[in-house]
Amino acid sequence: MLIKTIKTTCPLDCWDQCAMLVEVEKGRLFSVSPDPEQKITGKFLCRKGRQNLARLNHPDRLRYPLLKKNGSFKRVGWNEALQAMACHLSEALARFGPLSLLHYHDGGYGGLLKNLESRFFSALGGCTEHRGSLCWAAGLAAQGYDFGAVYSHPHEDLANARLIIIWGRNPAHTQPHLLPFIRQAQKKGARVILIDPLRTATAALADEYIRVKPGSDGALALGMAAMIIEEGLLDRDFIATASSGFERFRTLAAAFSLNRTASLTGLAPKVIEQLAVDYATAKPAALLIGIGLQRHSNGGNTVRAVDALAALTGNIGVRGGGASYANFQISRLVDDSFLNGEELQPIRRHYPKPGLAKAISELSDPPVDFLYISRANPLTQIGDSDGLRRAFKRVPFVVTAEHFMTDTANASDLVLPATAFLETEDLFYNSMSHQYLVYSDRCINPPAECRPEYDYLHELITMLGKKGYPAPEPDRLLARAIEPLTNKTGVTLEEIKENSPYLLPGGNNIPWADRIFETADGRYNFYSPAAEEDGTGGLPVYRGPLELGDDKLRREGFRYWFVTPHPRDSIHSSHRLPDGVAIPKAYLHPRTAEQEGLKGGEKITVRSKRGCLQAAATVSDRVPPDAVVVYEGWWHESGAAVNKLTPARTTDMGCQAAFYDCLCRIEK
Repeated sequence: MLIKTIKTTCPLDCWDQCAMLVEVEKGRLFSVSPDPEQKITGKFLCRKGRQNLARLNHPDRLRYPLLKKNGSFKRVGWNEALQAMACHLSEALARFGPLSLLHYHDGGYGGLLKNLESRFFSALGGCTEHRGSLCWAAGLAAQGYDFGAVYSHPHEDLANARLIIIWGRNPAHTQPHLLPFIRQAQKKGARVILIDPLRTATAALADEYIRVKPGSDGALALGMAAMIIEEGLLDRDFIATASSGFERFRTLAAAFSLNRTASLTGLAPKVIEQLAVDYATAKPAALLIGIGLQRHSNGGNTVRAVDALAALTGNIGVRGGGASYANFQISRLVDDSFLNGEELQPIRRHYPKPGLAKAISELSDPPVDFLYISRANPLTQIGDSDGLRRAFKRVPFVVTAEHFMTDTANASDLVLPATAFLETEDLFYNSMSHQYLVYSDRCINPPAECRPEYDYLHELITMLGKKGYPAPEPDRLLARAIEPLTNKTGVTLEEIKENSPYLLPGGNNIPWADRIFETADGRYNFYSPAAEEDGTGGLPVYRGPLELGDDKLRREGFRYWFVTPHPRDSIHSSHRLPDGVAIPKAYLHPRTAEQEGLKGGEKITVRSKRGCLQAAATVSDRVPPDAVVVYEGWWHESGAAVNKLTPARTTDMGCQAAFYDCLCRIEK
């Protein structure tokens, strides 16, 4: 028996992006295990990563192009599928120009080569595309204003912290490979505090759990800042030599007295006071900032307020400190200009990503005439998904590249069977936290007629008689895309191949250790002129969530906070396949269940002003009072597609979805 071992990595849009060793025998998958050479994820694979393997040969996987004819899908060959695309593209370009083409994509696959889709549209002259994201762009924009770039401390550095505050983040479900590093820090004496409206699984790890009122994290951070300033617990040297705008921030924070902060957050004044003193005096102290606290209408300013705590106390640029949200060191060394085809001088029109339905419905000069979707399932993932479903019907031709007949694929006119990881050569670099690059050779052949996007898009561009889209030569394309990395560090694609998983040179450095920031003035910005210029305001102000504070909605019975956290075993809708047997659950606090006269197991309808879902009531004190929790990712077929309820509203910065700014009511 001849078994070949191939290095690869999980393709999911995840904090960890586990490196894997795949064993293949005669072209068939034999086994998969963690790659011990990846020091973060090398000891185990999470269930999400293992489930990817089950998807590869799933009986419902798409294996052939499907074209909708007379209302139903028919199997067609690739030539007919591409001819249909070419015909509709040519007509749209002739009638309205390139801005009538809309390209929607997301993070369903972390390989580099699928980003070449952007270059395809540039070769056609341009397109309409989104800005921002559904999940984390508010926090990214916030740290861009504060620091000038978005970097995190390496996992190993937690061992140097005396205090770790996990804020709005649930690594027990979403980043399990961080947990051993937190436990190691605790063994060395670090104390761990979790701040979250939900008593998540991570609370079992924490030494203290603080339940903050939903959407009030920014007020808590400003109240802590006021206490730290008032008590003189500042790092005056950092403020004087490495920051700007402190006096303006001091004035802002002064308005958040202990009593006002307590009223806004639902916390006792003594809890706020003790938290502020503990953080300011337990140097060094690390902040681990999660996606949850910035999924509100004031989400970006919330992250800015939390960042300011690290700056006030000098916990920036020091071992064991930091305000760690995400880590963009590698992505800054990938040539987006090449991938996007900037030298082709495309024209582009932009809209906020959560506003896809509005863009389709309201853009008229020109209208959206052709829609191409990849690495995404927007009919499940975007807020007010019923409104988006209606908007889809306005587009003359919708194409989706997919692995399964998702809600979005089913609403399309043409569905193309895409390759999955293990089935094509690629380079993976987009972990949200660590700085490993992993080269993945093709491990197995794709089933039936599945093809890589960069392959069929090259054929399509040739059919259209356009130039500027390169031939499908993966090695050459990957080497070209990482030229900035090669030019800066000398690291080549061949070196990455030979040493994969490859830790980026300097990838374990402490961010901002030299106290030189990438802002315009080279300092940490308590007050950001860039944010002021962008219209988001220069200071991290606190504004209560819009819908959560809507008294009119509350009078209509919409009085419960509807929150949709990430599940433990899936990334968005990636693993919610049609044959799933799990029953959707809606989690309620015992007091909420009593108010509504409900018992565990009863089927309920959860309704917002936009739509409704059905689920089984599950009573749990892990949920805050006056809240309903349904884990996201359910397809419409389940009856519990959460984004039928959530708004298409954007956050204060970053063009991100404010999913958690949502009120609902409960009906038996």
